[in-house]
Amino acid sequence: MGPSFLDEFPKPRKNTWVEEKMTEGALGAGPGAGVIAVAAGGMHSLFIDENGTIWSCGVNDDAALGRITKDVPDPDEPGKFKNVDILTSIPHPLQSLIDDKFRAVKIAAGDSISAAISTEGQLRVWGSFRANEGSLGFASGNSHQFIPEVVLAGEQCAALATGNNHLLVLTTQGTIYSWGAGEQGQLGRKIMERRKIHGTVPERVVLGARGRRAVVIGAGNLHSFAVDEAGDVWGWGLNSAGQTGTGINPADADAIVNVPRKVVGLSVEELGSGARVVEIAGGDLHTLFLTSDGRVFACGRADSCQLGLPEGHAALADDATFVATAVHVPFPDDAEDDPVVHVSAGTRFNAAVTQAGALYAWGEGSQGEVGVGDAERAPTPTVVVRREGGSWAAMGVSCGGQHSLGLFRKRV
Repeated sequence: MGPSFLDEFPKPRKNTWVEEKMTEGALGAGPGAGVIAVAAGGMHSLFIDENGTIWSCGVNDDAALGRITKDVPDPDEPGKFKNVDILTSIPHPLQSLIDDKFRAVKIAAGDSISAAISTEGQLRVWGSFRANEGSLGFASGNSHQFIPEVVLAGEQCAALATGNNHLLVLTTQGTIYSWGAGEQGQLGRKIMERRKIHGTVPERVVLGARGRRAVVIGAGNLHSFAVDEAGDVWGWGLNSAGQTGTGINPADADAIVNVPRKVVGLSVEELGSGARVVEIAGGDLHTLFLTSDGRVFACGRADSCQLGLPEGHAALADDATFVATAVHVPFPDDAEDDPVVHVSAGTRFNAAVTQAGALYAWGEGSQGEVGVGDAERAPTPTVVVRREGGSWAAMGVSCGGQHSLGLFRKRV
């Protein structure tokens, strides 16, 4: 929003810079063309416009923006350099991708890692991974990748998911690749301490003994997920609060699930009515699962209202602070009447968009990231944008480390 808007916003606020660009016709074919996708990272943001151009803004210390923002010559003042605050706080296009005629259709943002998929299924990645003890780098011998780099050349990619410092990619053939930091099992394979740098090389994730084809992937900060062709859901990674949904009580077993295990209660048979999980979004220590019939399930840490369960819910009996198996999250409107079509999870907060354009948020955040006003927490799904009667309809949402991005359209 620019260097004049460095503040906390307790409710969604229109980005006037984007509005100006829409008026200028800078975001697509003519005036009115706008943003079609948003991704909120730890402290940076990505946008895709109608041209398929990626724009980025935010912190660029670890190359998350996909462009160089220091010592950039100012063409209007020879011998001088552009203001770094202007280059980082206002979205700028990734010129290297424009030059390569890369038209983006999907983006993902982690803590300091970013990725995009083009219309042709090509994958580009940039930024840097960090491990527990410090920087892990982008790849062996390369600490930071400021300009988007081709990864998995020869593969046609279909979906992306990022944790804090790991990345999952799904190909059109149903193969999952993972790389980045892997100390908590989030890569789906064991990473030896002395070989951590090998984690920055993409390797295949195997679902079960037969290596099933995947159709959906998802990730939390330190955990990962996939749904296979049969509709079975798999989880792996840090399970310190039951956030993998595999039913393993972290108090009774190792807090890390090193290889994919089936998530309890979310198979096609268990969900009933032919429903299956179509989207998975994880936060720090919790996870959301969205089904094809618009229901939302959650598991993991619950002490900051992350799961959105009402007071007195059976899953929280005996003052339980976590839930190890996914439970249904009730919404004010019934799923059959206005089903949820998209979910996103931040550190300790979440958001959901419904078919009718309503936006709900719940959880806890001290920087206004929940979007419900001055209150720092919303115990259950709370209306941020009304289902009907308001001026705006929600189209998409992305929850980051301490900020959220919403994509809206004016109601007719």
